[in-house]
Amino acid sequence: MGREAYQRLAKELPFQHIADTPTVKYYTDWRVFEERLNLESSTEEDRVPEVLEHLSYNAVLGVEARILGEPKGVEVRVLRGDYDGDPKPMSLVGVHSRMHAYHAYRWNTGLLVDVGEGAHFGELIVLSLGGNAYTGHHLILRVGERAKGRILLVDYAGPSRGLKTFVVEATVGREADVDLDIVSLHSRNHAVYSLTHIVSADESTVRSRVLSLGGAMSRVQVDYVVEGERAKLSTLASAVAREHARSDVILNSVNKGPESEVTVNARGAVLDKGYLALRGSAIVGDRARWASSEIEIQVVIMGEEAKGYAVPVLEIHSGDVAKANHAAGISHILEEQRFYLRSRGLSDEDAPRLLVTGILGYSGLVEDLKLDPLRILAV
Repeated sequence: MGREAYQRLAKELPFQHIADTPTVKYYTDWRVFEERLNLESSTEEDRVPEVLEHLSYNAVLGVEARILGEPKGVEVRVLRGDYDGDPKPMSLVGVHSRMHAYHAYRWNTGLLVDVGEGAHFGELIVLSLGGNAYTGHHLILRVGERAKGRILLVDYAGPSRGLKTFVVEATVGREADVDLDIVSLHSRNHAVYSLTHIVSADESTVRSRVLSLGGAMSRVQVDYVVEGERAKLSTLASAVAREHARSDVILNSVNKGPESEVTVNARGAVLDKGYLALRGSAIVGDRARWASSEIEIQVVIMGEEAKGYAVPVLEIHSGDVAKANHAAGISHILEEQRFYLRSRGLSDEDAPRLLVTGILGYSGLVEDLKLDPLRILAV
């Protein structure tokens, strides 16, 4: 499909399909995206914030793409917006919504990353920066059979009133063992549409961690398609919505392979005047015999004007399932808890900060990457 066709679909398709029932709602405020769709392409990219400067990046995506170094066994190529090679962008994700089509039509630069079969590549870190208007990045990631290592995707959008789309299409080969981590830090003025789609093959293992701070409106979606037999996925996620920030964080898992295993655990916090929807779906397909799927979501609301949602969905299409569980909870900071913390010498201002720090650290990325939680909150 050519870019002209995508341009047409970007006007014709809805932002998302929704059942015709009052019990289903939109959790993303699509109006924020709609009012920015006509922005010109960015001429300046955001500067890396100090809290992220210490990381050793292998590639940077901004107005242009820059390759800074390739780990052993990894080949990185720059993609332009007119790239029409194999694999074609959006072939794994598909084009099912307005933002899909908009990204396919407008993305300006990206990377094709190939991890060779059997490569023990250590660590690969890719940084995606927003800009002063519209910025679109596309990443195609192919991990070969029996490869082993860690991939870190850092998605940063700065203080300008911009719009950013970032789509990642990833395949993980048979018996590969990969840590795939995602850090999304968005300023309160930026709107970001982020979609990561991961398909894993037989007997592969994917451990994923997600750390997300929302912006003017951040839709951060990660799809884990556990396609192979005896493939394993585990996910830990931390999400925080600060004052006047809005986030819709979605973690989807699909068991397709027999005896596949999926575990998704997410924790979120909403500060006063913030908005957070922390959602997850666990789907066990009809061919996933003796598969296991578990999902748990917890959200803490910290402020009278904060709004938070914890939304798990569990669908079972197989008659033989080893395990299938889902759980969700929403809680508020109670006066009894404040009193307990004050009795331990903490002020009313310190107590929420302590709880937020704990939730930021839940995924393990803050400690592992040596990130300062308070500096993250100030981004």
